[in-house]
This record gives sequence, C-alpha cells and structure tokens, in this order.
Amino acid sequence: MGCLSINKVVLCGHISKYGVSVRYATSGAACANFTLVLSEQGHDHKVHMTFVECEVWGKHAEAASELEAGQLALFEGKLAKRKKGDQWELVVSGFDLTAVQPPHASLTGCNT
Repeated sequence: MGCLSINKVVLCGHISKYGVSVRYATSGAACANFTLVLSEQGHDHKVHMTFVECEVWGKHAEAASELEAGQLALFEGKLAKRKKGDQWELVVSGFDLTAVQPPHASLTGCNT
C-alpha cells in the first residue's frame, strides 16, 4: 500500500434552513453540525442542490455557532465516515469555516 492520498475538501455554499447546532463532548470539546447546501446549474439549465453534512470541532465550532441559516460560508475539511445508529454515513469533517460576503451586484461608487 505505498500509494499516497490527499483528502481535502473545499466547499462554498449556504448554511441550511436548520442552521448550526453545537454540542459538547464529554471531554468538553465543542462540535458544530450543519448541512451545507451547494447549488449549481445543470446542463438542463435547472438549479440542482446537493446537501452535504458537515461538522467542525473546537474553537471553530464555537465560532460556527454564530453563523445563521442561509448565510454563505466557505468550509475546508476532509471526507470522513461516522457511525450513526447501525449505519455509516459520509460527512465532511472540517477545520475551518468562514462566512463569505457575496460580491456586490453593482460596482458604482468604486474608485478605479
């Protein structure tokens, strides 16, 4: 097994309507869970949405709790599997979550 792999995911989407929930492990570490909604236009000119389960730990989890539903966010992490009941699910486990300000629709008033 001498192959080297890279497991890095960068996603930019909106926090789902359920927002961010924070819980604390028995160790006291904060864990924030949320769904990131990614939308893109397909070849059929319709908007298709992908819902990605995400989690972030530690001080970034506490900062993530301030994000609101619908807010645009940039999330960096890695693909991971976790057990939920009797089944395994794929989740993006992250280490950085940043709110993104969408570009202004108009650039009037800018000095160029």
